[in-house]
Amino acid sequence: MSGVWRRFADSPIHALVGVPIRVTLGIVFVYASLYKLAEPREFAVSIALYDMMPLSVVNLMAITLPAVELVAGVMLVLGFWTRASASVINAMLLMFIAAIGYVVLVRGKAEFGCGCFSPAAAEAGKELATDTLWRDVGYLAGGVYVMFFDGGALGLDGLRRRWRRRTDAA
Repeated sequence: MSGVWRRFADSPIHALVGVPIRVTLGIVFVYASLYKLAEPREFAVSIALYDMMPLSVVNLMAITLPAVELVAGVMLVLGFWTRASASVINAMLLMFIAAIGYVVLVRGKAEFGCGCFSPAAAEAGKELATDTLWRDVGYLAGGVYVMFFDGGALGLDGLRRRWRRRTDAA
């Protein structure tokens, strides 16, 4: 079985499949970070509505999370430190899935949006539902694929590897 797995893992098709997944996921995270960076107070309210962490931590989270989203998203789009960036995004997605899952599945219906792309308070009346949860699970599936199978061959990581091979050969 390991021979079959090795052939699958080493297939060149992963570079072609991984690039659109990687770039799309990166763009989603860059886009999600923009309103949060522009309106950290609104994003802090969105975090506080989940009622899952002490208020003393909410402001720190509202300032640091969008910056991490932006950097990891840009690095995914560029294919630079691809696997590390995908790992960071996957960790954030697991955190988002846990938070949304807790609100939707444990506490029941929430009368606010997720706060992912716009302030949750501005989405009043829009119910936080399982479709948001499944959307993030889909993003996580793409992130896991990128982490394991897209080494950034068609990105800056690939350019860096090719440049190293040239300098080592010279």
